[in-house]
Amino acid sequence: MDADLSDRIGQADERFVPGTADGELIEVEHLARYCWAAQVVAGRRVLDAGCGVGYGSRMLARAGAADVVGLDVSAKAVDAAADGAPGNASFVVGDVHALPFEAGRFDVVVCFEVIEHVDGQDGVIAELARVLVPGGVLAISSPNRDVYPAGNPHHLHEYVPDELRAALAAHFEHIELRRQHAWLASAVLDDEQAADGSMQQRHDIPVAKGVAREPGSEPYTIALASRQPLPATAGAVVLGGLADAALGAELERARGALARREQRASAELEAMQRVEAELRQDAATLLHELDETRAELRSVYASVSWRLTELLRRAKRLRRR
Repeated sequence: MDADLSDRIGQADERFVPGTADGELIEVEHLARYCWAAQVVAGRRVLDAGCGVGYGSRMLARAGAADVVGLDVSAKAVDAAADGAPGNASFVVGDVHALPFEAGRFDVVVCFEVIEHVDGQDGVIAELARVLVPGGVLAISSPNRDVYPAGNPHHLHEYVPDELRAALAAHFEHIELRRQHAWLASAVLDDEQAADGSMQQRHDIPVAKGVAREPGSEPYTIALASRQPLPATAGAVVLGGLADAALGAELERARGALARREQRASAELEAMQRVEAELRQDAATLLHELDETRAELRSVYASVSWRLTELLRRAKRLRRR
């Protein structure tokens, strides 16, 4: 998919575009949210508000949603999303400030990594609530301002977890927060499991954790909100690119850097050797010139000494007379 769809400013993308960061952390972060949300969409009408190029809408459609509507303010992103979309997914251009749907149109609304991009956030949350049925579920995420790196030019306001909970509480009685971290993983898989890259949820791979993290330390906070009790949801883990491949690439970069340093050191050594040879030649020339100067001085001294001796002899003869 065309990387220009990301609308990059400096090093910051406005939206994630599949194919531009295969297996990298940014891809896994985006896919994991939709993989988790897929638990609550089976047989339901779903709005993917701020769908970007539609990769998440497709995941929700494949998870068994009755129909998925992807909405984005960018016409070019919507065009890209509609290309090859499954039959139960459609895409429209629209603004989350004024959703083009009647009240109660959807059973589930998903709004991932959108709310921090817009102004009038309370009004946007009100619109998301408006298009939900009374027992509908909103799944929404925001970078955690206390943890997420500052300076993204696309972000207007990032919620800390308690702020996100409070903002949702104005419209929903039931709210639960989920914490999204990036974890290192080592997987032991059979051939079929290792070869699977389908992004379909697997229930034959148990997951264990060996490290604890306090709530609030997550770089991204995800919330479930509803006017009625929330459905139970499990955690979700998406394995991305192979760390050993990344390590191999890092080693190759390190070897390349070392080779370049060795080349520079070799060139500097050759330059120093040339300077040393020139200094030795200059020293030899100076020593030769010094020897010649000494010989000349000895000759001059001998001549002067002979003349003084002769003058003294003449002076003695003159005194005798």
